[in-house]
Parts: sequence; structure tokens; C-alpha cells
Amino acid sequence: MGMFAAIMLTDCPGLIDLMLTGDEHGMSFAIDGVECVIEHVEGHGIFEAVTPDFGLSVIHPGWYAGDHGAPAYVAIIGDAHACIGWLPLRQADKLVLIRCMPLSEVDRMLCRLSV
Repeated sequence: MGMFAAIMLTDCPGLIDLMLTGDEHGMSFAIDGVECVIEHVEGHGIFEAVTPDFGLSVIHPGWYAGDHGAPAYVAIIGDAHACIGWLPLRQADKLVLIRCMPLSEVDRMLCRLSV
């Protein structure tokens, strides 16, 4: 089952850092053994990471058009707490994601424990 949320970049600046990682390492790279891809689709930036346990997609509308005021759209499919545990974000950013994502109480607790 997938989960989806709109998150303002000012609330979770680590999502910006994920996109900038692509600028440093090219559009395809690994973070802690997880294959990541950044795509440029009609001015929008998309960060994706996929493992056998989870899939993560972060869509930044207008990223390449210079519009960084729009929220990012974050989708997690599969094991949310494995995804949150892996994400290379500061603890504060992970807690914003946990708060914003439509998680069950059990998943929310497991995600907090993985932070």
C-alpha cells in the first residue's frame, strides 16, 4: 500500500539536499547501497529510490524552472519505517515526514523508532 503527502520544502529542507545530490553525483547514484535516480520531466524534478522493501518518490514541481516555493510530493510504497530509517535526512526532517505521511499508528511508531 502506498502513502503520499505534500510537504513544504521550508519544513523539510533535506528534500532539497536529495535533489542537489544528483547535481554532485550525476542523475544515477547509490546512497548507502540504495540505487537512486533523479529525473527531469517538463521542468519538474523527481527523486526516486527503490529497494526490494520500499520505493520512494519525491516530486518537486517546477524544480528546473526555478520554482522552489511549491511543496514537494512524497510517496512511499512498501515498508515505510525501512524507508524512513534509510533516508539520508536530519532527524528533524524525518520527523516532519513521519508527521505528514498518512501512516497507521503502528507504522508511525515504527518510523519514530527507526529515526
